[in-house]
Amino acid sequence: MASCQVCESEEPYIHFGEEHLCLNCFNGKMTEELGVEAESYPEEVVLRDGEGKSHRFRLRKRLDPIGIIMEAEELTAGGYQFTLHGELGADQGELLLQLIAKTERGMREKYVKQGRFPKGQPYSTLQNDRLAGRIEWNPSEEGVPLLAVDGESYRWGEIGRMLMTYEGFTVKIETLDPSEEVIWEEEE
Repeated sequence: MASCQVCESEEPYIHFGEEHLCLNCFNGKMTEELGVEAESYPEEVVLRDGEGKSHRFRLRKRLDPIGIIMEAEELTAGGYQFTLHGELGADQGELLLQLIAKTERGMREKYVKQGRFPKGQPYSTLQNDRLAGRIEWNPSEEGVPLLAVDGESYRWGEIGRMLMTYEGFTVKIETLDPSEEVIWEEEE
C-alpha cells in the first residue's frame, strides 16, 4: 500500500502535481496557500435511509481554490456518495449540516424494488417509474460502467431487465455534477 509522500503515515487521497498526498497534508498545503483552515469535523456518521436502514459514511473535507468540498461516502462497495460545495469563507459547521441533510434527502427515495415471484425467483423493478444513480467504473467489463442505485451496484444488463417492463415508453437520461442534487419535477 502506498503512503502519503509528506507524512508517510496515511494513504494518499490526492495527486497534487507529482505528489501523492493524504487529505490532511493536502489541506495543510491549501491552508498555507489560501489562508483558510479546515476546521475539525467527525470522520464518520451513521444515517438512516427512507426505509430506516442504517448506512455508515466516511466524511471528508477538502480545501480547494474553488471552495470547500465536503463528501459523504458510504463504506460499502457501490454505496451512496454525496458531495457538497461551499465558498471558502463559509461556516464549515453549517456546510457539514447541509451535507448531512443532502445525504438524508438523497437516501429518502428507493428506486429499485426487490421481490420474488411465486415460485421463488428473484426480480428487481423500478419502484416509482424512475431511476437515479451514480455511474461507476466496472472492474470486470472495461468500457461498460456500473450504475450505483440505492447504495448498490447494478450491471447494465440488470438495469435493462428492469426497464423491459417499460418497452415502447420513452426514457429521459440526464447527467448531473456530483455536487448537484437529483430533483424531480413535482419537487420543484
